[in-house]
Amino acid sequence: MCKGDSCYRRRRTGERKRKSVHGCIVVANLSVLNLVIVKKGEKDIPGLTDTMVPHRLEPKRASRIRKLFNLSKESP
Repeated sequence: MCKGDSCYRRRRTGERKRKSVHGCIVVANLSVLNLVIVKKGEKDIPGLTDTMVPHRLEPKRASRIRKLFNLSKESP
């Protein structure tokens, strides 16, 4: 750490300091805002809760693959 630094060491010059939020205060100098939806309301949030996103990964376990494609254990 250089003299005068406050606990945050920048990896590159010009990199912004990460800011943490405690509570419900949101200001314009935040670069990323991570949220978790806890309860669904009456209206949908456009682009977030109004669309269904399909699963990207297929199951790896053989029993779950058989369940997905309705296969029996004896089928080749």
